[in-house]
Amino acid sequence: MELKWDKTRSLTLSRILTAAALAVAAAALFCIPVAAQWYDAVSERAPIYVQLTTCLYLTDLPVLLALWELLKMLSNIAAQKIFVSGNERCLRVISWCCFAVAAVWCVLGFWRKLAFFVAFIAVFAGLIVRVVKNLVAMAVTLREENDYTI
Repeated sequence: MELKWDKTRSLTLSRILTAAALAVAAAALFCIPVAAQWYDAVSERAPIYVQLTTCLYLTDLPVLLALWELLKMLSNIAAQKIFVSGNERCLRVISWCCFAVAAVWCVLGFWRKLAFFVAFIAVFAGLIVRVVKNLVAMAVTLREENDYTI
């Protein structure tokens, strides 16, 4: 049996993975104290339980919002609403969520230098999403102009 990979299956997979990531991020809210405690136990450096717990809680909120917006955007795409202002808005929110995560991890970087690397990755992701948002905004404008052309 040959499984053909098409746009519909790809979109379905994206929606499933996004919903799963949203569920994991929501469940993480209950596991953060345990994870921070575990980190302090295995780390051979000074404990940072309070700082790490705070950072993870502050990070989880924008992550939840970004995943929710991504799920909304994927639903729009499934409904054949591609170049619409709603998708532009979703991408804008996702990019700001990435920058919020970066800011939180920059603060944690004063305790653990590796956190600056996580912040860099979040900024990089935010910049990429921002560029895609600008492309979608231009496409929305072109589509609207085209709709008014006789």
